[in-house]
Amino acid sequence: MATTNVPPQAGANGSQAKNTNFTGFAPKFGLNINVSGNGGGGGGKQMTAAGGQQGGGGSHFILGDPEFNSAEDVRNYCNHVRALMIQAAIELAMASKILEARLAQAQTLPGDNVIQARMRALKVSRKLKKAADGATAAAKSAVGAYGAFTREYADLMRPRPQRQASTNPFKF
Repeated sequence: MATTNVPPQAGANGSQAKNTNFTGFAPKFGLNINVSGNGGGGGGKQMTAAGGQQGGGGSHFILGDPEFNSAEDVRNYCNHVRALMIQAAIELAMASKILEARLAQAQTLPGDNVIQARMRALKVSRKLKKAADGATAAAKSAVGAYGAFTREYADLMRPRPQRQASTNPFKF
């Protein structure tokens, strides 16, 4: 059996120049995250947009490592989740609308009419809209999580009156 050497196809090894004339449908947007706390209860850490902590540490979480050592830590974390998810929901909803408009203006398939083209565009953009709805639900759930925390652990968060030490020493 003879073996044949087939040269790599164009772009297979990455040595070919990329085509810069591509006009894709994806809108260009980025998510910038700046989360900072007041540092009062140990829960406020300033985060970078890449998700790592400033000054070392290498957290893999966008919001930093969750530290729930106090009620303020829980509140700060839930507030940061809410803020992040609201921003993501807004960006996803806008991207959905932009994608729908862009696809609706694309060249139609042979035999299609304008209404069918718009319906296909709506069907594709609906997935990003669903992602935006999920981000909104995550923001609502973060608020609900803090509300449930305050309800369930309110008695632990309230300062309790301290018992006074007995003034009578122990006697036999």
